[in-house]
Amino acid sequence: MNDSYHRLFEPLAFKHGPQLKNRFAMCPMVVFAANEDGTPSQEDLDYFRRRNQFGDLLLTGAITISEHIKGHPQQLSIASDAAIPAFAELAAVMKAHGGKAVAQIQHPGREAAHGYKQTGKAYAPSSIRFPFLPYQVTELNDDEIWGIIEAFGLAARRLMQAGFDGVEIHGANHYLIQQFFSAYSNKREDDWGGTLAKRMNFAKEVTKAVIKAARAENPQAIIGYRISPEEIHGETVGYTLDEALLLIDWLANMNLDFLDVSSAGSGNFSSNAYKAFPRISAQQGAINTIIRTLLNNRLPLVISGTIRSAEEALDALNYGDIVAMGVAALSDPDFKAKIAAGKEQQINMNVAGRLADLRLPSGLIAVYKQGVALPQVEGLLTD
Repeated sequence: MNDSYHRLFEPLAFKHGPQLKNRFAMCPMVVFAANEDGTPSQEDLDYFRRRNQFGDLLLTGAITISEHIKGHPQQLSIASDAAIPAFAELAAVMKAHGGKAVAQIQHPGREAAHGYKQTGKAYAPSSIRFPFLPYQVTELNDDEIWGIIEAFGLAARRLMQAGFDGVEIHGANHYLIQQFFSAYSNKREDDWGGTLAKRMNFAKEVTKAVIKAARAENPQAIIGYRISPEEIHGETVGYTLDEALLLIDWLANMNLDFLDVSSAGSGNFSSNAYKAFPRISAQQGAINTIIRTLLNNRLPLVISGTIRSAEEALDALNYGDIVAMGVAALSDPDFKAKIAAGKEQQINMNVAGRLADLRLPSGLIAVYKQGVALPQVEGLLTD
């Protein structure tokens, strides 16, 4: 191995569970391969078997916590105990070479397009019309909100019983937890909205429920939280980085094991705090540096942002503690192994002609060819 990359292979200890042997992680990505009932299919198993040595922290794509709320018909779901044996197979595949298998749990909220097709309902904090959705959302009542919080805990319990090392709470990417945190999506005037403090309440209650349920099954359960550091679309502001930092500060004191910052686009792990509207943020510098400073070693920081080379992975460690990669995991599952062997120049981001070896699910390829997902994956349309 080239000595300059040794930092990528340094161990890292979580508060709970076994320590990581290196700083490589596989980003959580929905790969559109699940069976109709939401259980992992053979394609899911083959996909993860091909990638179970990509890094020491392996995250599944979003797994929904209840029935009839999927965003896509081939999304994973663990809505009942009956799904535990199938997810146990997935956990075993992911852990076969010593990696830590962490399952991401999610409620898509308004983004439950497939759930809407099934039931005529997609749930959200507030009954407002979203111009980018072809349907009207249904506002959750207080009892339904507490039911969803309980469902997050039940999902965490089931996944720990299935043998996963931990769970990641999906509080990013405009799904339900973020919708509650967003002033754009949340127009409530009760305990779940109306002020910043109340918009944080849903995320807090979900986090407490997941920690309680997962650690009841395994006191050493690894638990993380994924967050989008801001929600700004032109002049529409859901929340700012300054507001996100208040939630992050609370999370850092909650006995979690890592914070996962959701970023997309080339070099976004080093992107600066938002500056277009000076009123929005007083922060200066790279977003992940600001977050890392706030964490102050209370939690390891997982970062991402289209990292596709050994040099970019190494640079990412200047902004966080664990380097999570999506495109690289899809395109070259041997990314880490090549760096370890001193063959980093052989890393290949072009999947053309290699689909059989890469075990990319047919559903993922179909969605991509519809122009919906993962435009960064070079060569997928030409294979």
